[in-house]
Amino acid sequence: MLNKIKKMLMKKNPDPVMDNKELEGTDLKWTNNNPESDAEQRMNVIGQNGNDGLHYDEVDLANAEQIEPTKDEVNEMNNPSDSDPEYLEYSSEAVGYENREQQWDTYRIIANYINEDDSVLDFGCARGDFERFYEQEFNEALDYIGIDMNQQLIDAGKKVYDNEVELRNEDWFKLDNDIKQDWSINIGSNNLRYDGDTVRNDMTYLHDTIKAMMKHCEKGSVVLLASDITKIDDGLTNYNAGEVFNWAQKEFGNVALDHTFSNDIFTLIIYKN
Repeated sequence: MLNKIKKMLMKKNPDPVMDNKELEGTDLKWTNNNPESDAEQRMNVIGQNGNDGLHYDEVDLANAEQIEPTKDEVNEMNNPSDSDPEYLEYSSEAVGYENREQQWDTYRIIANYINEDDSVLDFGCARGDFERFYEQEFNEALDYIGIDMNQQLIDAGKKVYDNEVELRNEDWFKLDNDIKQDWSINIGSNNLRYDGDTVRNDMTYLHDTIKAMMKHCEKGSVVLLASDITKIDDGLTNYNAGEVFNWAQKEFGNVALDHTFSNDIFTLIIYKN
């Protein structure tokens, strides 16, 4: 998730390059036993943290000037897509990852369960990055349909991939019955809700999502969720792996759970009987 910069500190340091008159009025202290020329000393101020024997007086951090960001700056930090048109189109952070490497590593977890020639229905697809990842990773085309409730991300994906990836802005609880693929996947979409549903709590919403996924798959579903084992306060909805597994096994029967990737996430795999 995006790191929000709340405060900025600026030290009151003198300009490191000054003329002779400015040097006379400063509180700089030279500690060289054999002073060099004024010009050479002025240049050495720039390297005051190096091995030249020079230093500033200690900076009084308690009296450092605190700069509060303006309202516009706060809005820019909280809504980077407003100031950077390409943010939604190319940034990994826009779809919930710190960087591209983390995003691709997460996708590899899901790809392990998809065989060659299998088709995929991606619940919460965002820009549809998984489709392009799969083609690049395995050098083969993927029969892929991505659905997401976020119109902005769908539009960004269509633009980036030049409408070559099938993306739909739809409510996954209202999909046509004839929309089916071999696998339904959900890569962390239930970790952060933006659906606006005030009736379903998080667990009920997850259960209903998985039921919808199973309704639209032929072979099974793969769901990646944030684990409650994690010690990171990331603002995500975290789930107890055992509780989710027990519910799924009772509901669908043939279920597996993988919590080996990290303490932060686990993968639920449900096979169609």
